[in-house]
This record gives sequence, C-alpha cells and structure tokens, in this order.
Amino acid sequence: MLDDQHATAIRAANMALSNGQRREASRFASIELRFSDPRGSRWEVAALTSVAVTATLVVLGLWFL
Repeated sequence: MLDDQHATAIRAANMALSNGQRREASRFASIELRFSDPRGSRWEVAALTSVAVTATLVVLGLWFL
C-alpha cells in the first residue's frame, strides 16, 4: 500500500517537474546510440594503446626527475 502511494507521488512529481512532456534530449540520445558501433576497430585500439603507453612514460619520466 505504501509503495503504491510512493510510486504515485513520484510519478506525479515527475510529471509536474517535466510539464507532462518527455525531454527531447532522450530522443537525440536514442538516435546517437542507434548509430553507434559497439565494436572497436583496430585503429581505435592502437590509438588508445599508444595514448596509454605515452601517458605511462610521461608519468614515469616525471616521477624520476
């Protein structure tokens, strides 16, 4: 009983705060997610690896100065 009241109150608060309309950003976010490729290509993996190695070398170089 109490959970139903909480759920109803939360729904009413959400509707009041959002003026009863869905946010447009969620529509754009779903479009971006639909066109994204979850697989990383080889050049992306190579780029991330090179950035990680470079950052590690810079940190170690500064550590030993």
